[in-house]
Amino acid sequence: MNKDLKYNISFYIFVLLMITMLAFLSNNIDPDFWARILQGDAFWQLGHILKTDVFSYTPTHVWLDHEWGASVLFSFILNHFGYWGIFAARIIIVFLIFYFTFKTAKLEIDKGVKLLDVFLFAFSIISLPTLAGSCLRCHFITFLFFTIFIYILEKVRKNGENKLLFILPALMLFWANAHGGCVAGLGVLAIYSLGEALNKKPFKKYLFALFACFAVMFINPYGIDYVKFIFMASTMPRPNITEWISPFLSQSVLFIWFKILYTIFFIVLLFKIKDYKNDFTKYILLFVCAYLSYKYIKNTPFFIITSIIFLYKDICIWVNSFIIDKQKAEFWKTNILPYILMTLYFVGGSIIFFASKPDIYYLCEQPVQEVEFLKINDLKGRVLAPLDLGSYIAYKLFPNNLIYMDGRYEEVYFNKEKELLDKFYNAQEGWEKILSEPYKPDYIVIPNDAVINDYIPENYKAVYRTERYIIYSIKNQLKKIYYLPADDRLYYINNAFKKGFSLKKADEKSL
Repeated sequence: MNKDLKYNISFYIFVLLMITMLAFLSNNIDPDFWARILQGDAFWQLGHILKTDVFSYTPTHVWLDHEWGASVLFSFILNHFGYWGIFAARIIIVFLIFYFTFKTAKLEIDKGVKLLDVFLFAFSIISLPTLAGSCLRCHFITFLFFTIFIYILEKVRKNGENKLLFILPALMLFWANAHGGCVAGLGVLAIYSLGEALNKKPFKKYLFALFACFAVMFINPYGIDYVKFIFMASTMPRPNITEWISPFLSQSVLFIWFKILYTIFFIVLLFKIKDYKNDFTKYILLFVCAYLSYKYIKNTPFFIITSIIFLYKDICIWVNSFIIDKQKAEFWKTNILPYILMTLYFVGGSIIFFASKPDIYYLCEQPVQEVEFLKINDLKGRVLAPLDLGSYIAYKLFPNNLIYMDGRYEEVYFNKEKELLDKFYNAQEGWEKILSEPYKPDYIVIPNDAVINDYIPENYKAVYRTERYIIYSIKNQLKKIYYLPADDRLYYINNAFKKGFSLKKADEKSL
């Protein structure tokens, strides 16, 4: 037991170090992060969340923000602990996901497979750019609670710890108000209810937990409309959003390892499917997660997490079947090789880390100089910009400038405005409508390589150009002299999270 304890401590320290290293290597900021902070700031400054969008000049509906709780949490961390607080929160959440994943896997088997722990962690962490290679996002909370739900349910199934089910509604209360992915928790409970019924084992307790978790979802700032919206948003098609396409259709090299690991796990699953009658719950959950992960990039962690949990024992048995001298192999597997592998993995990661020279802050593709240009020249008014830039522009320039829309489009905006924005930047038929009332902008931010640059009408003139974007101003607001923003990366790093206003000082009626 002492050896197992020492191994567990060293293994999880290793996991934490590797996740921290990867966090530095992929140290970016989500384009929608800024909108999250604005919503959170509104709560802390005004005492309530915003239920209408005050940052946009386009028609909007009631803001049904299914991530408002995460926004409040992220805003609190950023305002009290700065960027490094956000950085640490990301590391802690990802670590807890893997911690509960391995804890759940070990409920069934716990001896002679320590080498596999390292392999599974190594392959899974590099195969999940949506976690390991991503900035802190609200869906991290969903993957964490998804893993905790399965951990609790497996403790109930295997150890008969039924009292743990009372924890689930309390967790769901927070989960449902933090991220709309809480429907995954309801899905897991539904699968456990069905699976255990097919297993001819007690299943009503899972149904009661399901009803209780569903009931607490109605405890939110929006009431029944919030629950309706969550279910609508979870099935809403988003064909032009990268994370809502299949990872197998993505050409990005980031998903090569995911495709490899997914294929390995799926092959193991197919070989074991003949045993489905032994555990319907396990196989239904695995196939549902396999489908979700195949269909959308955003769902890729679901299958990796569940595969580590439920195929752990099967992979161990399969690996052991190839070993002849089991006693000698067992000694190496459990006492020596894991530490050698951990050391090599950490040393290799360290070399990559120092060779990459990661930035402390990486502002993704945000238009930092373009925003600074608008600010220092006091160019107030409506700003039309690509979907993934709107959040940052609102964060930096509200209330002097209003945006067309940002990445919250399904929460706030109507589909026709999103379609019109796509038509404009792709220069498709009907794009001109966005430059007339009620959408007419004062300033337009357009990527240098966008086709629409060849069609901009004469009443707009280019006033500023960088390597990535061009700013157009409507002619009746042109100035004789424009000041140029600093070309100093350190300046933008130091001011990345600074806002020039307080929501308390903005128009109280609009808030």
